[in-house]
Amino acid sequence: VIGGFMERYLFRTVIRRSHREESTMLLAAATAFFFDAVILLLFGEKQRGVPKIVKGVFNDFGVILPYDRILVAALAAIIIAGFILFMKYSKPGRAMRALAQDRTAAQLMGVDVDRYTMFGFALGAMLAGIVGGLLVSIIGVNSGIGGPISIKAFMMIMIGGAGVVGGAIAGGFILGMMESV
Repeated sequence: VIGGFMERYLFRTVIRRSHREESTMLLAAATAFFFDAVILLLFGEKQRGVPKIVKGVFNDFGVILPYDRILVAALAAIIIAGFILFMKYSKPGRAMRALAQDRTAAQLMGVDVDRYTMFGFALGAMLAGIVGGLLVSIIGVNSGIGGPISIKAFMMIMIGGAGVVGGAIAGGFILGMMESV
């Protein structure tokens, strides 16, 4: 309900009135910070742990990795592959890609702009929820968890190229390697 309201009255309005694509990214960041503040007011700033999905540690060949991180990595790979296949081979995926490239041309080709914009917003929210659930199982929950993660996601997109799924994945690997070094 809140997501539909935000898409219809906030994002759709900004998309129609703005001539710059950065406006929607700034609106998304602003709403994320707003919801972080609301969550802080409602639940406080206490760090909360989340039970591990899988207990135990893999320890072979000189590699030491907790099983929950292996599971999260495997699930993330499956979700990324599914998303790429969906965007490449399904009608809604092709429509959203056309909207991302040229909104006016997609509309002239018969794409229902409002419908697929809302669908893309819902898909993004669903993926963010899944990723957040997987991430929380590793690092726990606190009131300011969204800020640093959003900044890293933004950096991944800027490194890899906005609108390019493979580029964002490459940007994530580059950022991860830079952080580990």
